[in-house]
Amino acid sequence: MELTKISDKKINMSMVKGDTSSLNVAVEIDGIDTPLVTGDTVYFTIKKSTTATPKMLQKIITSFTDGVAVIALIASDTSSLEVGTYVYDIQINFDTGDVKTIVEPSDFVLTGEVTYD
Repeated sequence: MELTKISDKKINMSMVKGDTSSLNVAVEIDGIDTPLVTGDTVYFTIKKSTTATPKMLQKIITSFTDGVAVIALIASDTSSLEVGTYVYDIQINFDTGDVKTIVEPSDFVLTGEVTYD
């Protein structure tokens, strides 16, 4: 698991369909480390496109470890999705009422696998 500090950028991701993965997100806003606190909500959302209505996957994180959000993807999160390119973003609704999309819409590539064991 890698700690990723994010501040207003696009980050393309790729993972194998049906695998597990996690993304540890530490927030930096305007060059300042901004630990996540009780009352903050982190949304990790995957859709076919930015204009698509249905969400293919959404993770909502409301508890944090040392100010860091852990976005955990389990095998069943992606096993029913088709291999292909989707779009995702990460948004935070802060306890202050501020809303910030810390990862702009970026590619989320779901690849096939060879070993199904």
